[in-house]
Amino acid sequence: MLENQELPLIYTVSSLTREIREHLETRYTLIWVSGEVSNLRQPLSGHYYFTLKDAGAQLRAVLFRGNHQHLRYKPQEGNQVLCRGRLTVYEPRGEYQLVVDYLEPLGLGALAQAFEALKARLQGEGLFDPARKKPLPFLPRRLALVTSPTGAVVRDFLRLLKNRFANIEVLIYPVKVQGTGAAAEMVQALGDLSTYPGVEVIVLARGGGSLEDLWPFNEEILARAIHGCPIPVVSAVGHEVDFTIADFVADVRAPTPSAAVELVAPDKAELSRRLNRLGGSLYRGWRRQVETARRHVGLVARGLPDLRRRLLDLRLRLDDKAEMLERRFRRYLGGQAQQVRLAGSRLALLSPRRQVTLTRQGLEQAGFRLGQAWNRRQQELRRHLEYCQSHLEKLDPLAILQRGYAVATRLPEGTIIRDTLTIPFGSKVRVRVAKGR
Repeated sequence: MLENQELPLIYTVSSLTREIREHLETRYTLIWVSGEVSNLRQPLSGHYYFTLKDAGAQLRAVLFRGNHQHLRYKPQEGNQVLCRGRLTVYEPRGEYQLVVDYLEPLGLGALAQAFEALKARLQGEGLFDPARKKPLPFLPRRLALVTSPTGAVVRDFLRLLKNRFANIEVLIYPVKVQGTGAAAEMVQALGDLSTYPGVEVIVLARGGGSLEDLWPFNEEILARAIHGCPIPVVSAVGHEVDFTIADFVADVRAPTPSAAVELVAPDKAELSRRLNRLGGSLYRGWRRQVETARRHVGLVARGLPDLRRRLLDLRLRLDDKAEMLERRFRRYLGGQAQQVRLAGSRLALLSPRRQVTLTRQGLEQAGFRLGQAWNRRQQELRRHLEYCQSHLEKLDPLAILQRGYAVATRLPEGTIIRDTLTIPFGSKVRVRVAKGR
């Protein structure tokens, strides 16, 4: 029948009970319930199990041993009581019940109503807003403890603080923490400490007590003073089951004054151990990072070319380029110089001085050549004259006589005798020699 329809959401008993429990625990986190105690029992565990009832209904309740140990009033059969707690569901039986953390006779219900009214009004104004709460310093150099100087809170606080971190300076501001005027004194303390130099956190503390004893911490003037304090405030009032308005307004709530020490002061020994562990972890992490980076660099380096060889190649190429650039520059300078010389030559060709110089040089060269031609002509004439003279000397008859010859002439004619047969015997002849006749 449901094949073509969307299936409905089907709960199991456990899932439905669990969802109801989550809804109740989220909706009713802290409530006050009044009623008559009935069916009271206390087994060996020390817990109180009872039923709260009135004329129209009843509600199961449980008061655990850890909560009722600090209560002055214990539940009794048939008493009218006012309980504070939270709703939950006991899943195995599917029953909802009230987990009580505070219980008092119904005669004090007026204070509880005033508490809830002030709590609702301040919450509506935003005084409980977590976004407005200031964080505590990790390691304050100076803190202030606002409490009674005669109670055990001071001794326990200082003892525990010395064990955890003795270097923290503590400023104790004595105030009344109970009775008339206590709230005003604590307000004055917060105002004074706000301007005190060096205070980094304020602890507002007192021991446990009844709702009436703790009432100064529920007054509006103290709540507004805590909210307006520029220094972080820790509320450490009563026992773990005690809640005050100061707890909701303060930046941090400590269940007890002793727990406040753990919130404001770290354990020096544990901090030292943590620092040592963190230092060791940091060093080991750093070493791993270094080793990883070294391996990565090695892998990358193996994949890269040899930078030294690359640098050498680049250097050689740079030298070649530099030499080529130098040669080109020299050629360029030579060409520019040649152009300058050519321009100078052209200018010199167009200069009248050059023409005069060339003409003078031409005249000098012509004079020099004329002198050389004259000298050559004289030498040629002299050589010719010497040749003629030498030739004449060779043809001179007297020159022959110088070589030992003689010239015979017939007298008186004076003809030269060339043949002895041409002259008769006894003719007169003249013989001429080189020197004499």
